[in-house]
Amino acid sequence: MTQDNTFQIKLSLKGGSGPNANWHWEIHDASGKVVKTGSAVGPEHKAFTTARIAKEKLEQTSGK
Repeated sequence: MTQDNTFQIKLSLKGGSGPNANWHWEIHDASGKVVKTGSAVGPEHKAFTTARIAKEKLEQTSGK
Protein backbone atom coordinates (compact mmCIF):
# COMPACT_ATOMS: atom_id res chain seq x y z
CA MET A 1 0.00 0.00 0.00
CA THR A 2 1.51 3.31 -1.04
CA GLN A 3 0.55 6.72 0.15
CA ASP A 4 0.75 9.57 -2.37
CA ASN A 5 0.06 12.29 0.18
CA THR A 6 3.09 12.51 2.39
CA PHE A 7 3.16 15.56 4.56
CA GLN A 8 6.16 16.72 6.57
CA ILE A 9 6.14 18.87 9.70
CA LYS A 10 8.86 21.47 10.21
CA LEU A 11 9.22 23.31 13.52
CA SER A 12 11.28 26.40 14.20
CA LEU A 13 11.81 28.27 17.44
CA LYS A 14 10.98 31.96 17.04
CA GLY A 15 11.75 33.16 20.57
CA GLY A 16 11.54 32.52 24.26
CA SER A 17 12.39 29.35 26.13
CA GLY A 18 10.72 26.72 28.26
CA PRO A 19 7.02 27.34 28.84
CA ASN A 20 7.24 30.70 27.04
CA ALA A 21 8.84 29.38 23.85
CA ASN A 22 7.20 30.58 20.65
CA TRP A 23 7.20 27.88 17.95
CA HIS A 24 6.29 28.28 14.29
CA TRP A 25 5.28 25.14 12.40
CA GLU A 26 4.75 24.40 8.72
CA ILE A 27 3.28 21.39 6.98
CA HIS A 28 4.85 20.65 3.59
CA ASP A 29 3.49 18.33 0.90
CA ALA A 30 5.62 15.84 -1.06
CA SER A 31 6.78 18.53 -3.51
CA GLY A 32 7.96 20.79 -0.67
CA LYS A 33 5.15 23.33 -0.99
CA VAL A 34 3.85 24.79 2.30
CA VAL A 35 0.28 23.59 2.78
CA LYS A 36 -0.50 24.94 6.26
CA THR A 37 1.27 27.05 8.88
CA GLY A 38 0.67 27.91 12.48
CA SER A 39 2.25 28.76 15.78
CA ALA A 40 2.18 27.50 19.33
CA VAL A 41 3.49 28.68 22.69
CA GLY A 42 5.03 26.23 25.13
CA PRO A 43 7.40 23.27 25.08
CA GLU A 44 8.48 21.73 21.77
CA HIS A 45 6.47 18.53 22.24
CA LYS A 46 3.23 20.49 22.60
CA ALA A 47 3.96 22.53 19.46
CA PHE A 48 4.69 19.32 17.56
CA THR A 49 1.44 17.78 18.79
CA THR A 50 -0.50 20.80 17.53
CA ALA A 51 1.15 20.46 14.11
CA ARG A 52 0.58 16.68 14.06
CA ILE A 53 -3.15 17.13 14.64
CA ALA A 54 -3.32 19.62 11.75
CA LYS A 55 -1.35 17.17 9.58
CA GLU A 56 -3.73 14.31 10.41
CA LYS A 57 -6.72 16.48 9.48
CA LEU A 58 -5.07 17.32 6.14
CA GLU A 59 -4.41 13.63 5.48
CA GLN A 60 -8.05 12.79 6.20
CA THR A 61 -9.43 15.46 3.87
CA SER A 62 -6.97 14.71 1.07
CA GLY A 63 -7.66 10.97 1.32
CA LYS A 64 -11.33 11.37 0.41
